Amino acid sequence: MPSVTPTPVKASTDAREMLRFDLDNENEKIRNDHERVRQCEAPGEFALAEQIPQILVDQQDFQIDLATALGEDEPNLTTPPKN
Repeated sequence: MPSVTPTPVKASTDAREMLRFDLDNENEKIRNDHERVRQCEAPGEFALAEQIPQILVDQQDFQIDLATALGEDEPNLTTPPKN
């Protein structure tokens, strides 16, 4: 039985820190959605898999906006996240 456990929401009164939390969350969503494409394709759900890239475009646009607001380059998500 599938289950979903929401990720805890980080909050701060510091605007820069809040942008950092948002960027970290956006990076995680992008990584997860890349995985969702592979999960859809595995059982042959190609129509569903083709819908996810548009979501990724929107997420990456927001990711770039957040990184720019922080004065950073767009994150490279081809490497594993730092823990």
